[in-house]
Amino acid sequence: MTQSDRPDRDLFTRVAQLEYRLNRIEHNQEQLENTMTPGGYITEAFERVHEEIDQFRSDVNSKLDAQNQKLDEQNRKIDTILRHITGLNSDNS
Repeated sequence: MTQSDRPDRDLFTRVAQLEYRLNRIEHNQEQLENTMTPGGYITEAFERVHEEIDQFRSDVNSKLDAQNQKLDEQNRKIDTILRHITGLNSDNS
């Protein structure tokens, strides 16, 4: 390699390094846009969490409603038994 070829090679090396850095910057910017923009990864994750919370609330509410119905039924049975034992009727109150 002659001395005159050296500046061209250094220039090409420098241009290649700059192109590599530019490609990395563009890739990182694209990743940030995919993560942060509406409809990106973070938004999708929050939507999934929100849906799971809504489903959980719905499940808990249905179970509470079922338990309340069972409790009401037990209370009616106990009331009937107590009225029978004590001889009190709702008509005599």
